[in-house]
Order: sequence, then structure tokens, then C-alpha cells
Amino acid sequence: MMKICLVNVSDVDEAMRSRLRVWRNSEKITPFFLLDQVTEEQHRAWLERNVRGEDARACVIYADQVPLGLVYLPWFDRNTRCGEIGIYLYDRAFRELRPASAAYAGMMELAAGELGLERLYARILEDNAASVRFHERMGFARVPEKDEVCEKSGERKRVLMYVKAL
Repeated sequence: MMKICLVNVSDVDEAMRSRLRVWRNSEKITPFFLLDQVTEEQHRAWLERNVRGEDARACVIYADQVPLGLVYLPWFDRNTRCGEIGIYLYDRAFRELRPASAAYAGMMELAAGELGLERLYARILEDNAASVRFHERMGFARVPEKDEVCEKSGERKRVLMYVKAL
């Protein structure tokens, strides 16, 4: 039976690491991120932080040998025991396996266990209703007083803040 697994970006080859930037900058993914496009320089800096794993973690989501997307902690702080979590699925195959739910559960387990975190935040663009529903299903609660505003494609967008105790 096929199953979902997470592979740390430090353990994938350079071709897969490059593919992550292509996915991230694709029309399928970009509308849901705070930044419009990720430059090569930004991608390299992001990879370095995640490969070191000191204050960020990222894992490629696989269904057996098929890469589907990325689940990540863009930052975490062991002193305050909190961090931020995010996900994107580029390949929407294998929906019956619920890859987003399995990947989030795996990353939250890593965050609570190995990293000793107690709380995770998720920032979601207001118009991303699917992500709002997903986070609520995964046990995240909205924290309206922590909402923010960002500029995306020259337009001001509200960013909703969600939190989950681990």
C-alpha cells in the first residue's frame, strides 16, 4: 500500500531542491504565498537555513517515490518553544491518501518531539478559504488580534493568524 512520507530537504538531491523553487514560483502555488516570486538568491538562502536545521525545517512530501509538495517550519525558536508551519502541494495526485493532513501531522510530531515546540502558528492569506478550512480541521484556532496586512502584487491583503498548541 502506498503511503505518505517526509524527506528533509538536506537529504534530497540538487535537482529536487531546484524543483522546489520552480514549484513555489508556479501559478498553482504563488497566489497562496505572501511573496510573489522567489529569486534564486532567496531560494539558496532558504535552502541553507533549512539544511542547517537550526531555526527552520523543510521536508519534501512523497507518496512512495512521487514528490508532491513541501511541508515546512519557516522559523522556530527553541527558547520560546514556538514556530510557524506551512505547506504546499504542487502535485494534487494521491488525494485519497490525504497528503496534506499526513504531512502536517508528521511535521507537528517532529516539532513537538525533536524540536520541543509547544505552539505553532500559521499565516494564511484571507482569500485562501481552502487553507483556512484545512487549518481548522487540523486543530488550529484563529487569533484575530494577530492578523497582519501585507502587499502582494501591488495590492494590500489581510493575513490571518492561526495557532495550535502541540
